[in-house]
Amino acid sequence: MKEARYTALPLSGGRLRPLQGKRPLLPISKRKWLLHPILDRYTLVLMLFWAFFMLYSLRVNLSVAIVAMVNLTAVENGLPPTIGPLLETCPRNLSQEFLPSSSRLTTSDYVGEFNWDENTQGMILGAFFYGYVLTQLPGGRLAELLGAKWLLGCGILWTSILSLVTPLAARLNGARGLVLVRVLQGLCEGVVFPSSMTLLSHWAPEHERSRIISYNSIGTSMGTVITLVVTGQLCAHQNGWPNVFYVFGGVGCLWFIFWALLVYERPESHPRISRHELNYIQNTRGYVTAYRSDLPWHAILTSPAVWSLAITIFCGNYGFYFLLIDLPNYLSGVLHYKVSNNGFQNALVHLSCSLSMLVVAPVADSLRKKRLCSTTRIRKSFQMAGLMGPAICLALVPWAGCDHMCVMTLLVAGMSLYACTVGGQNPMPLDMAPNFAGTLMGITNGFGNLSGMAAPLITGWLIQHNDTLAQWRKLFLLASAIYSFGAVQFAIFGSAELQSWAASMDKCELLEDESAASDHEALDLT
Repeated sequence: MKEARYTALPLSGGRLRPLQGKRPLLPISKRKWLLHPILDRYTLVLMLFWAFFMLYSLRVNLSVAIVAMVNLTAVENGLPPTIGPLLETCPRNLSQEFLPSSSRLTTSDYVGEFNWDENTQGMILGAFFYGYVLTQLPGGRLAELLGAKWLLGCGILWTSILSLVTPLAARLNGARGLVLVRVLQGLCEGVVFPSSMTLLSHWAPEHERSRIISYNSIGTSMGTVITLVVTGQLCAHQNGWPNVFYVFGGVGCLWFIFWALLVYERPESHPRISRHELNYIQNTRGYVTAYRSDLPWHAILTSPAVWSLAITIFCGNYGFYFLLIDLPNYLSGVLHYKVSNNGFQNALVHLSCSLSMLVVAPVADSLRKKRLCSTTRIRKSFQMAGLMGPAICLALVPWAGCDHMCVMTLLVAGMSLYACTVGGQNPMPLDMAPNFAGTLMGITNGFGNLSGMAAPLITGWLIQHNDTLAQWRKLFLLASAIYSFGAVQFAIFGSAELQSWAASMDKCELLEDESAASDHEALDLT
């Protein structure tokens, strides 16, 4: 006889009662669950790790590749003489900079194809975010209504395909063609973060959220690290920059095949999940319903906690994107690193963030599980450390001058502390509104990524025809001030508690997914 599937309705205090006409959930056999050879939710986590690896690989490869694409000689020949200011700002490097074997014009050992000044480069680097912010909110809502698996997968697939045509677009239409491709890539990638939140709202137990989301964040950092190193090596050869886009575009298309085969929308629809893991997820993931059409827009858009989260994400992202997008130009134009070393030094900065996340996330989950303090206090503490730490480090960078070791130490320390945000802002859409996590992520992440447009434009404007340490000092201090503001306002207005407009959903019975039921009718519960 086939076994019917059943679900449960959360009540206050975390208890469960069965829906009418359904048998109660089986007691969780924790021992059997732990002995299950492969937990299916971690298959999802692994695939999301690689999804975010590809997400950032396809996003950041241009940051280093553009150094190889630009004909630095042609650009600088059109500028006023700058030897005097450079000698005042970087005397240690200039003692070697104008030797024939290591002049500034040979920092990359080749001549690029394009004559783009700093403003044009800033426009190209920021173009991605014009598309990226537009699809954040629609992506989150579509994931809740239609499902997140295919939306997320197709977002990365189309970004990969566009990567493959990037060299052709740049050579045929120059800066305009490249800007168009980057905007389209941003539109495709914009659905990924909100979709991932919707998936995790179905799969992630409450006390594993920081850890699981940290693996996504580690994926972004590792994608950045590997991409910067590989891009630097590929660009170290004459006309090697197109290979950057071919390699990462091809890997992204390959990833999509595994995603399509291994990932399922909800644990109830997974044909091979064990009953023990399914019960565990259903008991511990909090308030999650089937897809619903009603959304309390007014309550969300007028919530101080929502806007505080959006602002702190904006401030954190500004400093992050400033380093991600503009640091290669700083290392090349001011500290005079060769392009291969440039990629390695950038990678070192982001690697420190990845390693720190491995420590921070379990600590945040442990504190929440032990209930030593409120969820809001935990999130605020980690967010303060994650923003004030980098603020202090970036404020000190200008005073290090051209001391390479001191500069890199401060940058590594700053990004290591930024990893604390994995226990702060990152899990908060799931804390505040698990039913609307995709939409909430779309709103806050969309607003937060406006900084991705602002950072390269401000940098291009300030260093136009004046790429000196004095101008970069202003940029580092600005990033430090923005970090600090984000931390302070979040400490005052932020909240990670379940919001009233989301908590009201517990008055509605959970809707049963009929397609999932058929997948589990024949599952042996023994």
